[in-house]
Amino acid sequence: MTKTKIPFDALRKKLLEHLAAGHCVGINGLSNSGKSLLMRALAEPSSAAEYKKIAGHAGYLVFIDCNRAVAISAQAFYEVVIRSILEALASNIPSTVVSKLREYHETITEADNAFTASLSFNLALSELCEHIEGRLCLLFDEFGEIYVALDERALLNLRALRDRFREHLAYASATWRSMPELRGDDVEDEFAELFSRFTYPMPLLEEEEAADFLDSLQSAHLDETLKREALRLAGGHPGMLVGIAQVLTQLPDEWKQQPAGFVRLETQPRAECMKLWDQLGQDERSALIALVLDPKSGLPRQQNRHLHNIGLLRENQIFSPIFADFVGRKGRGSEIDSQGVYLDTDSGDVWVDGVRVPVLTDLEYRLLELLYERRDKLTDKYQIVTAVWGEEYLGSVDDARVEKLISRLRGKIETDPSNPRYLITRRGRGYKLLTDPHEVTS
Repeated sequence: MTKTKIPFDALRKKLLEHLAAGHCVGINGLSNSGKSLLMRALAEPSSAAEYKKIAGHAGYLVFIDCNRAVAISAQAFYEVVIRSILEALASNIPSTVVSKLREYHETITEADNAFTASLSFNLALSELCEHIEGRLCLLFDEFGEIYVALDERALLNLRALRDRFREHLAYASATWRSMPELRGDDVEDEFAELFSRFTYPMPLLEEEEAADFLDSLQSAHLDETLKREALRLAGGHPGMLVGIAQVLTQLPDEWKQQPAGFVRLETQPRAECMKLWDQLGQDERSALIALVLDPKSGLPRQQNRHLHNIGLLRENQIFSPIFADFVGRKGRGSEIDSQGVYLDTDSGDVWVDGVRVPVLTDLEYRLLELLYERRDKLTDKYQIVTAVWGEEYLGSVDDARVEKLISRLRGKIETDPSNPRYLITRRGRGYKLLTDPHEVTS
């Protein structure tokens, strides 16, 4: 059997060495930069074996997906941590300890106040740390939103547990920015201090790693020419590579000579660009725009280093031609009319009467995209269901559901949704997006 190659293996080994030495570790990276891939790799049995070889004692590396928390709260965080421990370790720890953990988990789940949930969480981790030979390493993936929501007392509690069981407990965190940046703090809190010494930015995939990762994507049945193009366009960004590979598997014959042009038109790569853009500050955006529009001028050294560290530059250039093109469009701007609805299909932005509207949901965007393509033409329910939900939903999406989606879209693009000027209904026939506003009479 061919051994699966692990992306970011050099960083994985470095994190493993720090955990084996008893340190807490962190990784920072923007959207879909591979943080979850790396955290899951740390939880693999092969990593546990490496840990034991380095440390001389067992390492219980537990992957905790904070997105599985049923709410953004301390109680929900405690619940998902203990649930993940039970799922990962139930067969590796004494049955008496498992029984205790299940009792504490039930108490956390049913707790009607913060004190009970916090106490049961403390008791659960204490029970486990007191009865294991080795170190429990809790790998907090997608930790940013939960971390921001936790109050100071909850964070101090996590710090106190670590201090009490230093020989038996360590944390690893994956966030999209450093902890002080996430909370807007000038000074690190005591919990964040645990990670300050050994926190690393997520690197872009090296060429060989990216090729191996592409080969591991079962959906990417590409010939060698398209593989090379996918790797070039993605620039080592895992999320971008996944999106581009999926698009290229559906490359129409008429685009065979211009695959990059086809990729630029598709939703998935554009969505990856938008996710990255939305996580950037104004200074970062301005620097990228300057680099695209005036590449000869370059950037100040500190700014250049910062953009390299957050995975947006490689060899002083924007990592991906697709993202560079997106940034360029943002910098040059679009010719947005002061009147009417405008959809920028490259960036996904929507403007009404020269004003950008709130971000649309996926269904709202698909609906607007259809209506925008058919401006001033009547669009019936069947066309909407096919374009928005898919042809297989023709028999299951009723008029009320379509009307509800229309109403939601109106709520975002109309100043007065009850008296629409652009998205109008032709009762019994369908809907129409107007180029020129419909005059509403009072």
